[in-house]
Amino acid sequence: MSEHGPPPHDEDASEPLGPFTPDEATPAGDTPEAHDEISPHDLPKDHPGRAAAEDLAGGEEGTTTGNV
Repeated sequence: MSEHGPPPHDEDASEPLGPFTPDEATPAGDTPEAHDEISPHDLPKDHPGRAAAEDLAGGEEGTTTGNV
């Protein structure tokens, strides 16, 4: 089996490289596309953390980044 190098990339292209684009600001395992906040609507009404999410978000319509 022969070795192949990476696919060619147009150096003048403005599009990102995709999911393998290096990002020094994002911790490993996280993606820049993921959001860090949640809405209480992200949790089912019977979820044990739903009330805490509502408190941190300031109500059902807000969002929270959790206990940072």
